[in-house]
Amino acid sequence: MNYLQHNKTTYQEEYENMETITITIRSVDGTFKKTTDVPLDMVIGDLLEAAREMANLLQVPCDLILDKNSQILRESDTVQSAGIQSGALLTLTPRAEGG
Repeated sequence: MNYLQHNKTTYQEEYENMETITITIRSVDGTFKKTTDVPLDMVIGDLLEAAREMANLLQVPCDLILDKNSQILRESDTVQSAGIQSGALLTLTPRAEGG
């Protein structure tokens, strides 16, 4: 299994022995793309944090968007409760600033 990893934590340890699906995460500008297995019980906030670090976007507030319906994923949901299915494409998008 190749769960998203970053310098502080390996999420594989936290979500060990759980059912996984394969997803692809890409940046909105196309400079980052990774296909990986993620556990159904993984919290979207953890997935977002790992993706931001791997895409070198730690200083930029971002959202993950499920491409099939343009839904912004809630950080408190899990992969399963958000309705993400194997083969899904998620886009890492800088959060729009209010004005």
